[in-house]
Amino acid sequence: MGTFSDSWRLTKISFGLVFQDSALLVFPLVAGLSAIAVLALFALGTFYLAPLLLIGGSLSTSYEVVGLVLFVAAYLSTTFITIYATGALIGAATLKLEGQQPTASEGWKIARANLSRLLVWALISATVGLLIQLVSSRFRGAAGIVIGGIAGATWAIATYFVIPVIIYQKSTPWQSLGRSAKLFLNTFGRTLVTNIVLALIVGAGIVAAVVLGVLGLFLLFSGSTILGIALIVTALGVGVLVALLGASAEGVLRAALYRYATTGKIDPDLMPTAYKTAVRGPLP
Repeated sequence: MGTFSDSWRLTKISFGLVFQDSALLVFPLVAGLSAIAVLALFALGTFYLAPLLLIGGSLSTSYEVVGLVLFVAAYLSTTFITIYATGALIGAATLKLEGQQPTASEGWKIARANLSRLLVWALISATVGLLIQLVSSRFRGAAGIVIGGIAGATWAIATYFVIPVIIYQKSTPWQSLGRSAKLFLNTFGRTLVTNIVLALIVGAGIVAAVVLGVLGLFLLFSGSTILGIALIVTALGVGVLVALLGASAEGVLRAALYRYATTGKIDPDLMPTAYKTAVRGPLP
């Protein structure tokens, strides 16, 4: 079976399972809302601390330090929320791929059982992310963008399978990092192509939402207030829905790719119920 054929089939299965079971949308939704709440709390904390740390009409060094601490804390918190929710999504998706009908609570249970390792991984991931931003910020213009992009992409590739490895192989985060990199290299073509296909599908949905929003703004400023507002609201709804579908499908895809990477098979015998429900008709 060719690389593109495998990749397209995995992508269809990922979206098919998400459309079949809306419970998989819960995890990115909770992660997004939790991250927004955390950022809002830290922003409010910074805002209310500012008057207390003003000296002579200018921000004191103390305020700068507190602001930095709050920024790092917010970054660590949102990173952990994302990783924890991704672990829950991958756990539920794996059960789904095995032909079961998991609830959202079963996904959270799997993440909770690996809480300590996911927390350590979140600290490592957030630290590396901050270091990449710090290093790239030292270079001006395009050089900083290129360095940051290359470093970020390399880290994303090396860590792609870390969460499923942590969950299912019970290894430490550092051990999981090495295992993840090897799994990615062993399935490089299919993993790369599936993620590109997924990104193109989600990107097309985002572009459609942007077009609707721009059209809505044009109508709004042209005097068609009701229609303009309706299109803007629709664009926001489409954007949120596409983001949720994309995040959920990516979690399912990562779970499916991990199973493929560790078994070498993507056939009906591996995931019988999932294939029958996600892909209608006989397999080509």
